[in-house]
Amino acid sequence: MPQNDSPGSAPASGPKMSIPWQRMAGLRRRLTQTVFALAPLLLLAMGVHPAIATIPAVYPFFILIRRGYRRLRKRVTRTALSGEHGIRLALGLLPLGIAWSMDSAGPVGWVALALFALVPLAEPVVTRVAPGRKLRVTNLPGITDTRGPRFPVNVVLLLDLSLTALASVLLLAHVPAGALLILPVIALSVAGSSALDSFRRIRESVRSDNNLYTAVEAYDPKFVLYYGVPAGSSYQVGMWIDFLERIEEKFIVVLRRSSAFREISRLTDAPVVVRTNIWQLDDVITPRMTAAFYVNNSAPNVHLVRYPHMTHVQLLHGDSDKASSFNPVTALYDRVFVAGQAAIDRYEDNGVNIPKEKFTIVGRPQVETVEQQGPENIPVQTVLYAPTWEGHYADTNYGSLPVGPEIIRELLARERTIVFRPHPFSYRNSEARQRIREIHQMLREDRDLSGRDHLFGRRAEKSLDAFGCFNAADAMISDVSSVVPDFLYSGKPYGLVTMTSTIEEFERAFPLARSAYVIDRDLTSLSNALDELLLHDSKADQRKATRNHYLGPFPPESYADAFVNAARQVVLKEHKSLAAQNAPTEREEGGSEEPTLEGQDAPDTISSGQEDVGEDSGQGDDQEN
Repeated sequence: MPQNDSPGSAPASGPKMSIPWQRMAGLRRRLTQTVFALAPLLLLAMGVHPAIATIPAVYPFFILIRRGYRRLRKRVTRTALSGEHGIRLALGLLPLGIAWSMDSAGPVGWVALALFALVPLAEPVVTRVAPGRKLRVTNLPGITDTRGPRFPVNVVLLLDLSLTALASVLLLAHVPAGALLILPVIALSVAGSSALDSFRRIRESVRSDNNLYTAVEAYDPKFVLYYGVPAGSSYQVGMWIDFLERIEEKFIVVLRRSSAFREISRLTDAPVVVRTNIWQLDDVITPRMTAAFYVNNSAPNVHLVRYPHMTHVQLLHGDSDKASSFNPVTALYDRVFVAGQAAIDRYEDNGVNIPKEKFTIVGRPQVETVEQQGPENIPVQTVLYAPTWEGHYADTNYGSLPVGPEIIRELLARERTIVFRPHPFSYRNSEARQRIREIHQMLREDRDLSGRDHLFGRRAEKSLDAFGCFNAADAMISDVSSVVPDFLYSGKPYGLVTMTSTIEEFERAFPLARSAYVIDRDLTSLSNALDELLLHDSKADQRKATRNHYLGPFPPESYADAFVNAARQVVLKEHKSLAAQNAPTEREEGGSEEPTLEGQDAPDTISSGQEDVGEDSGQGDDQEN
């Protein structure tokens, strides 16, 4: 692959460091609240009249009570006292300080005021146990998801703050301190009730956990779909779940992060279970399971690969010419399902040695909904611009957004309708966001002047998926992205922008570019490339051959069957070997901390006549690509 310092290339820029001003502003606000919470105590100690000394406390009381109210309104189930607890302690001492300066509390009153000082000390205990030991599971017969708390933990914090503020006001109004005893009793009773409920939920969760393996064994799943990353990338599971369900065999979905539970649970009726620790996997893996499917190369995958009685199949979540599509880690798995021969060649061409028998070509079943090019798409009137994001590292920074506005400007000058769908991760980068806003403004202005119904913003990025945008366009311009091989299935022409090398180097490094109309970073080839893309399309025949090479030689009417049949064959075949099937698990071996891959049986093979698929698709989005 050409490097950024190759002749004729422009330097690539990776993610840039920036000063976390927002975080620093939060620390400044918290420090200010702390000062304002402590100030009344100091002023009271100096002999300032209580009515004046307590004025600074209005600010932290207002901020924290408003924050608690907002958390309740938004149904935030957890709370964070880190940074706030010192403020709460200072405010909890305020009634005691007022009574001391006024010297008006009797014995009962001093007890009441002391309890106010104890209320903030109970809050960390409540917030610590409030989450409970929550077992996250759904759709598994015999096991129910551990119930949530009877009332939100933020009720405790909001009540404590409100009652402390009320007590301070009543003391200033010369209400006897003894009459306020009921207020801290109420606060502590609610806190105790919350803590007791949390302990009960912990007990229920432990009971369910202890019965989990029995429930999974009774359900008797034949395979597992494994997902080890947090929320935010559920598309990786979403793109495969429908096709795994077509196998028509029972399976479970195992997650390693509870944050992804809700997202993934909405995608399937199959059981979904969260197992956050490596040893907890023993509760959901049974000897009768034959296969495990993976949708990415996340580090926690190794925790499941250690079960040798199953065939471990890497699906990945997209296929492109990016470095992530020939990751050497992929060699870890018994089988690698790929879209076409191009994916197998990509590993070999980049020095990644994976035995050919591990690969199975299954096509990209997700593209079955992509419409084929027809007479209505010629000549090209509507162009999809779908740039990828800048990536985590310099060697994956292929995004063309820096030149995107110029490309859009030229397409508008040629009176074409635009479908604009940037990668969702581009919004995380300030420079990319600015380019997106600039393109949106250009499309709005042209729409108002010409009446062309450009598709962008929410309509292109939320109302439609990537495949819907494919079907709305007659051609596409992109860069090195997994949307390119997916769009290739349509048979429509496409252009690619090279941001890291010359056109010649780009075509050598990325075979998909040989069937594309390539645009260089300086845009000197833009005019000629658009002439070919919009008018002549001289590479139509070459594109058909490339399609077979990248997406497999499967007919459109039964395209997804190639994957379903290959996956079913893996699931229904016999276990690897009796020795592997009886291999002890971590629990039986004494609970070793780290998984080991040594001693696994050699990977099974399945007869295929076909070979491999790629790695980072994502429902047309190249999210990790």
